[in-house]
Amino acid sequence: MLQQSRRQDLLGVQCLRAVAALLVVAYHAVEQWTTHMPGYQPGDYWPNGAAGVDIFFVISGLVMTISTQRNAGRPNPAWTFAKDRLIRIVPLYWLVTTTKIAAVLALPEMVERTTLDPFYTIGSYLLLPVRDATGLIRPVLPVGWTLTYEMLFYILVTVALLMRVSLGRVCIPVLLAFAALAFISPPDDFANTIVAEFLFGIAIGNAIPRLQSLPPAVGMITGSVGFALLLMVPVGDGLARPLTWGVPAACIVASTVSAEMTIRRHLPRWLLAAGNASYATYLTHGFVIPVVFILCARSISFDWAGLGASIILSLVVSAIVGQITHVVIEQPLLLRLRTRRPVSTMPAPG
Repeated sequence: MLQQSRRQDLLGVQCLRAVAALLVVAYHAVEQWTTHMPGYQPGDYWPNGAAGVDIFFVISGLVMTISTQRNAGRPNPAWTFAKDRLIRIVPLYWLVTTTKIAAVLALPEMVERTTLDPFYTIGSYLLLPVRDATGLIRPVLPVGWTLTYEMLFYILVTVALLMRVSLGRVCIPVLLAFAALAFISPPDDFANTIVAEFLFGIAIGNAIPRLQSLPPAVGMITGSVGFALLLMVPVGDGLARPLTWGVPAACIVASTVSAEMTIRRHLPRWLLAAGNASYATYLTHGFVIPVVFILCARSISFDWAGLGASIILSLVVSAIVGQITHVVIEQPLLLRLRTRRPVSTMPAPG
């Protein structure tokens, strides 16, 4: 049931967040299987599932555009925005990171690539671009690397609100310069062209009325082509990621926004619930996949059958664990921290 107070929320985008999170789950399930089972070569896994992150980044740009438009005329908009983002992102991330540290201390032989030296651990909690034991920018909770870029984006949004200027006036020059820096920086440096995908989301956020006036067939075709490209086109050189995966992700998000008024009454409750829990699913699925892998590897001898079972079970169990985490931990935590207003159902990037 749609509440009248939430009529302007983009429910289609909320569902798309669930799709993005489950794409990342599938990616890591395949990676886990092909990395640890015999008969596979390095890189023999499906990388396109990682493009769920690109969908998240485009959605983030869209949602932050809507958020700045809503906050622009309010008192202390920059403080309100920054506080809301920190409350939304940091507490659950800290809890899951602490759980990962406890797992490392309890079962050090079962955990790869994780060291707990003080600088690395503190930097992980602060969402700084710290490097793990392999030299990659990856915090204690590996999926937290995306939140490092999210925080960079949030800082720019806060600056725009402080200056009371449009989001584009701050984000376009800074993010383009940051992306350009990736071309002259060493590989795997913090500078990354992926930040350009926030700009795609900003463009979509500023074009919502025009997108929703398009014929439904245009949105359906655009979204279908975007999904096909996202699932099949290799990322190629990482510098080209905003083109190979970012543009298809933007097409998917734009088509979902375009079809909002058509699809919102037909969206299944379970998919909306999965969208609400997508951040929790994204943070916790790294605990689920190794357990599922061990169970499938021990009980199913056929590679393809085991891989298929591992993917399906990872998706189902990760979604369940994410939903439980959202309902039991995340929602009560947000309600306690947001004492003056209820938790919004607008999509918040994770």
